[in-house]
Amino acid sequence: MPYATVPDLAAWLAPEPAPPNAVRLLTLASQRVDRALLGAWYDRDDAEVVEVLRQATVQQVHWMLDRGDETEAQSDLQSMSTGIRSFSKRPLRDGEQPQKLATSVVDLLRTCGLFRFDPLVVG
Repeated sequence: MPYATVPDLAAWLAPEPAPPNAVRLLTLASQRVDRALLGAWYDRDDAEVVEVLRQATVQQVHWMLDRGDETEAQSDLQSMSTGIRSFSKRPLRDGEQPQKLATSVVDLLRTCGLFRFDPLVVG
């Protein structure tokens, strides 16, 4: 279930309207926020946490719309041409992954102080 609603997204994007595929985008953005928070523990019923997750989700959708890439298919492209097609992948350093989360979302999740990442010790 998405962390934000279509009216939340419309308010964030104003004066532009929410796109027709807003529900799908909100669902995908919520999944990306979940992926970023993998290993974190937090109270999903806490009003502050709910608000941060809502903000992160609408910011992620905004970023996805700006990039024109809801599927992450272009996340590692440096350039692309049309016509006789030409794609160039962005060179990645060892261990580097293509950006899949908006910088503003990363900043929001890091600075809100609501999410804890504690090591899991087994054995």
